[in-house]
Amino acid sequence: MERVEVAVIGAGQAGLATSYWLAERQIEHVLLERDRPGNSWHDRWDSFCLVTPNWTLSLPGFPYDGDDPDGFIPRDAIADYVTRYREFLNAPVQESTEVLRISRRDGGWILNTNRGDWFAGSVVVATGAFPFSFTPPVAKSIHPDVLQLHGGEYRQASALPDGGVLVVGSGQSGAQIVDDLAIEGRDVWFSVGHSGRGPRRYRGKDITAWFKEVGFSDMPVNEEMRQQPSIIVSGRDGGKDLNLRAFGRDGVHLLGRVLEADAHTH
Repeated sequence: MERVEVAVIGAGQAGLATSYWLAERQIEHVLLERDRPGNSWHDRWDSFCLVTPNWTLSLPGFPYDGDDPDGFIPRDAIADYVTRYREFLNAPVQESTEVLRISRRDGGWILNTNRGDWFAGSVVVATGAFPFSFTPPVAKSIHPDVLQLHGGEYRQASALPDGGVLVVGSGQSGAQIVDDLAIEGRDVWFSVGHSGRGPRRYRGKDITAWFKEVGFSDMPVNEEMRQQPSIIVSGRDGGKDLNLRAFGRDGVHLLGRVLEADAHTH
């Protein structure tokens, strides 16, 4: 069994930033990553761009070093930034190491992984807010002949069969996928919920800068304002609003929430 002072589960931006501060304090640690550092960025669709401006790419000790701080870099460049950060830190990452179980023992923690066990005095869980995809139970009632994809599996419109596409869920991912499908000329139905609407820019500043200026970004996650649905915007095409009314005007069929399904009928 391997022994370490601190085990960090996940080597995305949160795990790597944790590694930076642990190294600053000369605390022995390891990062256990089930895939590769920053893998969640690789899993975005082909046209994905960073939703916040490039200046927000500012991990500890490694600020954005490009020439377009107010732009929105594409998916592969985001993944490259995370990879370069790992190399900059020389972070002690164990790739392809999935933590299967954690249990308390002898004043520390036993971490059972697919590549052996670890004992750690402390554990930091840095797996992100949404480490597992969720598909609502109603999806089981749709006929298997109808192709279903979770948003994390979508890559590009041309990879889908011919015909209309129903997108369920109007958060950031759903709205941006609808935008991608509409740009490619697909016939799209959009099942919307309660996500908010806001401008991409206001009085010459990106909405992200205003959030930072008023202290929104510093609020704890349990604050009421932080629990409200996020506004839908996009980093594509230099950054833009995503407006449900504009979607409707441009031919997207806006629907209410999906309640049930019966084979080919919803």
